[in-house]
Amino acid sequence: MRLDNRLAAVAAFVPHGAKVADVGTDHAYLAIELIKARGAEKVVATDKNEGPCAAARRTLSAAGLLECVPVRCGDGLIPLLPGEVDTICIAGMGGGLIASILTSGVNILKNVSRLVLQPMNDAVTLRRWLYENDWHIADESLAAADGRLYEIIVAEPGTEKTPESWLLMLGPVIWRERPPLFLRHAEEKMERLRRILYGMAKSADAQKSEAYRNIADDLRNIERHCKDGEENCHG
Repeated sequence: MRLDNRLAAVAAFVPHGAKVADVGTDHAYLAIELIKARGAEKVVATDKNEGPCAAARRTLSAAGLLECVPVRCGDGLIPLLPGEVDTICIAGMGGGLIASILTSGVNILKNVSRLVLQPMNDAVTLRRWLYENDWHIADESLAAADGRLYEIIVAEPGTEKTPESWLLMLGPVIWRERPPLFLRHAEEKMERLRRILYGMAKSADAQKSEAYRNIADDLRNIERHCKDGEENCHG
């Protein structure tokens, strides 16, 4: 079994010896990687639906790890016990959904020292939630898989000032570190904002809205900070 770049990037942020929850495990590929290659002390695999849980058990059984990795069917962090894990991985869900899962699991988060999150969309909502709920972004990376770019966010407990909106969109650590995929990442964000503005511009009321102004400000800020293209944006 070989992980794609997306899940490999998630696994890379899990500390050696961690006690991990793989939330939304699907086929348990990440869980297996964490046990066999990343030196996790413990992994609990969870999924909301029984179908993926059954698939995870089959995969773990084939890998000889069914007795090592418990698979629990339940929504979000509900299947976990307080203090059971110190690291939580949530990958392959929307940013808003991940934020909702974290909100509903505050009793579990009290004992967690690291979140490794890979939102499929709406990463800005997830980043804002983290800063507004006494977490901060400690690290980030980008991964390309199947022709798509993915953002991986590492959060740790601690209160810090919420970054500006455009930085929440790009990722504060991604902006600071400028990894090799940064230019593509910034261009994709700018193109998405341009499409949104183009659609809103068809309505006079939308053009006068605060939402339009905020999106236009985000676009101007990203363009301004990347005005020289590769020269200023490449890591």
